Amino acid sequence: VTGAFLGVAESVFSVELLGGAVRIAARILCDSFFVLARVSGNGSGFVSLPPPGIAAPIVCFGTAAFGSLWLRSRGREPWPAVAVASAVFLAWIHVPYAALPDYRLTVTALNVGKGAAHVISFPGGGHMLVDCGSALRGNKGERVVLPYLRGRGIRRIDVLVLTHPHEDHFGGAKAVLTSMPVGEIWIPEGIPPAAFGEAVRRLPDRVRPKSRGDRYGSGEAEVIVRGAGKAGELRETNERSLVLEIRHGSFSAWLPGDVERGPSAWGEETGEEKVGKRVLFLPHHGSPGAKPEAWIRAAFPNAVVSQNSNCFRQGNLLPSVLSFFLENGAVTMRSDGDLIFIEQDRRPNLWELLLRLPPEV
Repeated sequence: VTGAFLGVAESVFSVELLGGAVRIAARILCDSFFVLARVSGNGSGFVSLPPPGIAAPIVCFGTAAFGSLWLRSRGREPWPAVAVASAVFLAWIHVPYAALPDYRLTVTALNVGKGAAHVISFPGGGHMLVDCGSALRGNKGERVVLPYLRGRGIRRIDVLVLTHPHEDHFGGAKAVLTSMPVGEIWIPEGIPPAAFGEAVRRLPDRVRPKSRGDRYGSGEAEVIVRGAGKAGELRETNERSLVLEIRHGSFSAWLPGDVERGPSAWGEETGEEKVGKRVLFLPHHGSPGAKPEAWIRAAFPNAVVSQNSNCFRQGNLLPSVLSFFLENGAVTMRSDGDLIFIEQDRRPNLWELLLRLPPEV
């Protein structure tokens, strides 16, 4: 990018020496990256950055042009203006996406259509991925989950949680497991790894069966397995989902998976645990059959997140609760252990949707 930028500047402002040197350096870098790509195996070291838009090149090229003209009018060489503008351009497109530690807990629910995928980033580093969407409906692992992780600068998943063996939850796991390192794979106790696909079956040393009461801590945050149906007790696959609570200070987020038997899947809480701010992800994508009213009464959350508004057909289940629907865009919440900040990606317009259509459409 820098070589192309300075190559144009060279032709416009006759900065021959600088542009030639940069083109040589750019060629060497390109060849080096090509060699690295060929020997990197599964490409787990690749981190794609979202495009910076048109503002960065316009502003930086304009700065280079104005600065060069200003320097020439005073009888000076124009190359300092080009060099400064190039440095600003590189900083503009890289600094916002630098993977710097964030000392807040971040929970993002991605819009993967019929399915689920949640990215949890712990204070100070460490990442957990809860479900990966489906591979049958547009390969959400490849097209939604991985681009989001790479855009965030996430190079490794410490824990991959597959709540239950339904394809709309584990289908995207193959894309994740073959594209970046994964430390552990959580599955409900009593369910064989092969039920979650060939990619999981081939990694038995990373599989960790989990049951109610298991905990995982990272930084000042903690993940608690609140429920996991056992094979001898429940026949329905949905009812054997891992039910998770993510806690950080006085904030907690409930992820009940696809359970449909209501809050009885949660287990008991102490009075101390009921104090604080809470976000509830409605079970089974917000299906009316998953008892959303009972969950809201039990959790009494500050906000609820659902795939769509089907469970609200009779009006808001609790008027004081904020509602977010993933069909309108991914929902991200951040907490320092006290305050909660919630934001939602805007729905893309028609032009953006056309640009995202795959070539075969």
